[in-house]
Amino acid sequence: MQLLLTIAIAAIGGAIAALLHAPIPWLLGSLLFTAVISGAGFKLQKLSSDIERWMRVLIGTALGSSVANSLGGFGVSTILSISASLVSVVIVVITGAWFFRRWLKMTRGEAFLCALPGGLSFMLALADDTRVATSGSRPRIALVHTVRVVSLVLFVSLIAFYLGTDKPQESFATWFTGGFALDPQLLIVFALALFSGLVSRYLSIAGGDVTIPLVISGLAYAAGIVDVELPQIVITLAMLIFGSILGCEIGSGPRSEYPRLAGGSLAFTAMAFVLGGLFAVMFGKLSGLGFLTLFLALAPGGIAEVSLIAISLGLDVGLIALVHLCRFFFIMLAGPVGLRVIGGARD
Repeated sequence: MQLLLTIAIAAIGGAIAALLHAPIPWLLGSLLFTAVISGAGFKLQKLSSDIERWMRVLIGTALGSSVANSLGGFGVSTILSISASLVSVVIVVITGAWFFRRWLKMTRGEAFLCALPGGLSFMLALADDTRVATSGSRPRIALVHTVRVVSLVLFVSLIAFYLGTDKPQESFATWFTGGFALDPQLLIVFALALFSGLVSRYLSIAGGDVTIPLVISGLAYAAGIVDVELPQIVITLAMLIFGSILGCEIGSGPRSEYPRLAGGSLAFTAMAFVLGGLFAVMFGKLSGLGFLTLFLALAPGGIAEVSLIAISLGLDVGLIALVHLCRFFFIMLAGPVGLRVIGGARD
């Protein structure tokens, strides 16, 4: 019953935001409604990890065609974007690890994971794999990253609206039927999603629920095996589910530590946004890419969350996803090494 209530509240929030033509409505509306209701004391049930995981698999599959197209146009602008992303990661992690340890009194391991600009599920998985997470540290890490994603959604939405680059939908129904086609190749796409989802579960790589389907579907699209994309309803449902999950995370966060952690996360996020904005302006002039596209490519967030924002705004999601994919592999390799160097969770 609580699960149905959570879905209903998230859907109502997303529907109201869509009817009001708010930017990224199904993500933002569901997030805000579930956060407010949960924070007000009503007990909501967070959607199961399996539902979230398969939504990430579908998003990774949906990104395959865009990434394949970006690889076809791989050039100087892509190299500059990837280089800027990796440089910004190093700066953000070094600064953030110091900030969270100094001002929020976190352990070295917690501070390092809070500073890493990756998705929430990837950070928690990395925390578990490296034995940094404890019963007390997991909620803190989750809250810091959730506040960061929420800030990213709100900030990018406002910037897109100010720049006039937001992408309004033609009608309410477009969020569910836009781009839908009864093409037999859709069966192949869903088969790819199922196969890559099973592979990611078997390999059990942190963040693999998005990256493995992305790589597999990207290869399929690049090879010409399929050329049809997943229907809009998949993206809409993914935004709805991610929004409700983030909203429940915020609403059920550690109340006593919420002001301190949320304030610290907002301060650090603002610094990361300023750095990303400076890099976007500087490298934008060299690469010729638009500010918002490059900013999202450098944004501190996970592939799934950032890609959903890019899709909603009609930006070059292929380039953005490709840059975040390269950053993901960099973090996946450097993250555990960094934790070992600083001594993990020990002071």
